[in-house]
Order: sequence, then C-alpha cells, then structure tokens
Amino acid sequence: MSGSGRRRTFALGLVVGALALGVLAAAWWRSGQDPTGDLFGDAFGEADSELPEGLVAVEGNPGWDSLPEEERERALTPMSDAAREWLTRHREQVVSVARAFDVSPVALGGIIAAEETLLVGRLDDLGESLFLAVSGSMREKDLERWVADQERAYQRGAEAGLPPEQDRALRPYLWTLGPAQVSFRLAVLVEPQVAATLDRPRRNVKQVIEALTTVPGSLEYAAALLAESRLVYARIAGLDIGGNPGVLATVYHLGSPTVRARRLTGVAGGETGTPHVNYYGAWVNLHAFEVAKLLGVPPPAGP
Repeated sequence: MSGSGRRRTFALGLVVGALALGVLAAAWWRSGQDPTGDLFGDAFGEADSELPEGLVAVEGNPGWDSLPEEERERALTPMSDAAREWLTRHREQVVSVARAFDVSPVALGGIIAAEETLLVGRLDDLGESLFLAVSGSMREKDLERWVADQERAYQRGAEAGLPPEQDRALRPYLWTLGPAQVSFRLAVLVEPQVAATLDRPRRNVKQVIEALTTVPGSLEYAAALLAESRLVYARIAGLDIGGNPGVLATVYHLGSPTVRARRLTGVAGGETGTPHVNYYGAWVNLHAFEVAKLLGVPPPAGP
C-alpha cells in the first residue's frame, strides 16, 4: 500500500522503473520463449477457509498511545469531501463485495476513504498511467514471464533477509494500482482466491491489470487481502482482527501479514502481544462511524 515515505521515493524512480519494464518487455518479445510453471500458484489460503475457534478479539485502537505525535495528528485528519463522495457513490459495490468475501464493509470502505483523504496526489495517477502504457504494449506470455521472474527475485530477496519493499520505486512489480491502491504483486497472487470466491474463471495477467483499475476489481482484490489477513492472524496468532477495521487497515497498508502475525507469537523474533495500529489504521478506526453511516451499515464497536 502506498504511504508518505514511499511516495517520496516513488517520484525518484518512477520513470526509470517504467523504462526498465519497457526494456525487459522488448527483450522478452524477441525471446519467444514460453513461461515455465504455474504462474498462479496457490500462494494464499483457500477461499472458503474457516476461522479456528477460541480466538481473542482485538478491540479498540491498540497502540494509539505509542504513535508519534505527527502520526496521531495525521490520524485526526477530517475525512475529505472526495472520500465522502466516493463512498456514497459506490456504497452498494462496497457492501456487496464485503459480503462476498465476508469482511467488514467498514474496513473495506475505510481503506478507500483513507487513500482518498491521506494519500492523494498525482504520483499514483502518473505511476498507474505509465504501468498501464508499458504493460499494455506487452504480450500476455511476456507479462507472465516477467511476473514469474520478478516473483523469484522477490523470494530470493526475502530468503536473504532483505526488506520486502526495498527499491520499490524501481520495481513496477511492487507498484499499487486502482482506487484501493492494491499491490500488483499481491493481486496476481490472490487471483485464484478471488476467482474461487466469485465462482468465475481465473484472470490472466492482463485481465488482472485491467480489473485493478476498475472499482469492482479493486474492491475485490482489496477484500480478498483483508480476508486473508484476518485468516492469517487467526491461524498464527489466535487473534480475530476481523471486527477491528483499523487493525485490518493497518495490516493492509503495511503488508506481510504472515510475518507480522508471527512476530506477535515470538516466532519471527518479535515480542508477543496485540497488533498495533499505525496512522492509517488509526484513521480508519477514528472515522469508522462516519464510514459506516455513508455506507448505510451498522458501525463496529467503537475504539
């Protein structure tokens, strides 16, 4: 997900990343080789996976007091008019998609409202335009080969202990698209789960890209990622974060739910405890009642 720090570095590598993608596309076009392996491996959980029993619900706005003053101030930013208009205009789609994926409509609508309020700017539009222009000039098999190569490089970096978002500005594979600013990488990986939940054929890479730029597609991938985060925290940490839109939004914004859940259990070298919100998630919790009202759904338990 996009954030202030990443936006600052995003501008520096935006054009370079797009040019790099174009060079790779040209090289693949000449190669004529077929991609190897199943691009859409089942990297995420099953679409109909049930939550285990005996979970501890995460309530309130955990970690608020430990947030830096600047982040608390940012979390108190009033919802923008653009966010209100978006939620009002698309309330039926938000509620319908949330129901299909069994996630909180307030969490799903909240991340859109947070993006429209806290993270607006021309860079996302510019990056999306460049991404679509370059990817649109590539054949499907070239895109699939690029995605497979990028994922292998990502996994090698992860095994080496490198930060997952390192050099993100120079790696279009990690860029975010659409109203919910969904990671392209994660959309590709979660596509099998989305297809199974909606009982439709799997999309190819070009179709995933096209869907990400639409309201329904962006909501579907975002909802699938929220559902996956809830399942991961339940299975690994024994916590139910599904009723806390701010914690869900924080995990969505920061990514890597498996690593973060393991840290709560001490497995990944972190301290055990309760997940904390960042400014993005705190904003969602603080505006949850307004989001619920705009969507016409019951509000969650107040923080």
